[in-house]
Amino acid sequence: MAREEASFDSALRRARSATTLAPRTPAFLARAPDVDGNDAWPGDVTFSSSATLNAQFWLEQFPWRPTAAWATIAGLLAVALEPQGGSVDWRTIVLLLLLVDPLWGSIWRLAAGRDELLPLQHKVMPRPVWLPYMKAGSPAAQLFDGDYVRAMPLLFRVGLPSLILAGALAVVLTPVALWMTLLVFGLSVIGWITRRALHSTTSLLHSLVTITLPWLLTLSLFGQQLTDRDWVIHCTLIIFWTLHNWGEGRNLRAAADPLGLLLLAVAEVGLISMLIFSQAPLALAMLVVLWLPTWLAIYHRQSLQHLQFIWLLAMLLSAWALGQTF
Repeated sequence: MAREEASFDSALRRARSATTLAPRTPAFLARAPDVDGNDAWPGDVTFSSSATLNAQFWLEQFPWRPTAAWATIAGLLAVALEPQGGSVDWRTIVLLLLLVDPLWGSIWRLAAGRDELLPLQHKVMPRPVWLPYMKAGSPAAQLFDGDYVRAMPLLFRVGLPSLILAGALAVVLTPVALWMTLLVFGLSVIGWITRRALHSTTSLLHSLVTITLPWLLTLSLFGQQLTDRDWVIHCTLIIFWTLHNWGEGRNLRAAADPLGLLLLAVAEVGLISMLIFSQAPLALAMLVVLWLPTWLAIYHRQSLQHLQFIWLLAMLLSAWALGQTF
C-alpha cells in the first residue's frame, strides 16, 4: 500500500511539473476547428480572400473542343480579319475572348446547378436569401429546384457577381455585348428551370451560348465591312454550326441519338452546300475527310468523345474557307 501511495505521489508531481513547464497558448492564438473538423487559425476565412469579387479559373475537360473561345476565333477567320492602320486591334480581341469564354461561361455554368460549381457549401449554402414570394414551398421556390435555401444563394452570391463583372466588361466593348450578356443570363435561368423543374436537357441552349452568341458578337465587332448579302451567308454558317454542335451534344450524351444524328446530317449537308456554292473544293474535300470518322464511330456504336478535336478543326476550316471566298 505504501508503495502504491508513493508511486501515485510521484506521478502526480511529474504531472504538475509538466503542466508548469509547458507553455500556455494564449487564447487569441488558439486554433479553432474549421468546417471540416481540421484545426484552423482564427481569421483564415478573412485572410484567404483579398478581393471583393472572388474568381477561380481552370481548364474545363479537354481544351481542344468546340468552345466559346474557339467560336470567336472561327468568327475572326470568317471575316478574314485585316489590320486596321497597320495593326490588329488585339485589345478588343482579348477583351472579347475574356467576355465570351470565362465570364459568359461562369454565368452559363449556373444552369448546371450546384454540382458544377466549386465547393461553396460551407460558406454560402447555409446563408439563406430572403425574397418576397420565395418562401419554401411556394410556386417560385419550386420553380428554382424546390429548395430556395440552396438555390437562391447561388444565384445571388455567384450568379449576380458574375453578371456584374461580365456586364462591366461588355459596356467597355459595345452595347450589343451588354445585351448579349443579359441574354446569356436569361438562357442560364431558363437552363436551370429546364434541368431542375422540367427534367429536360439543355443541349440547344448550350449551343446558343457556346457557338451562336460568341460568333455573332465577333461579327458585330469586326464585320463592319460586311454587306447585307455577306451577313446572310455568315449567319447561315453560324446556324449550321449551331445545329452541328447541338447534334454533337446529344450524341455525346447518348450514342446514336436519333435527333442528334438528324442535326449532324442537316448541318453537314448544309455546310457542304455552302462550300460548293463558294467554290472551295479543297476545303470541301478536307471537311469530308474530317467528318468521316464521326459516321464510322456512329455506325460501330463507339463513343464520340475523342472526335471533339476533329469537330473543332472542321469548324475552323469552314470558317477560314468562307473568309477566303467572301
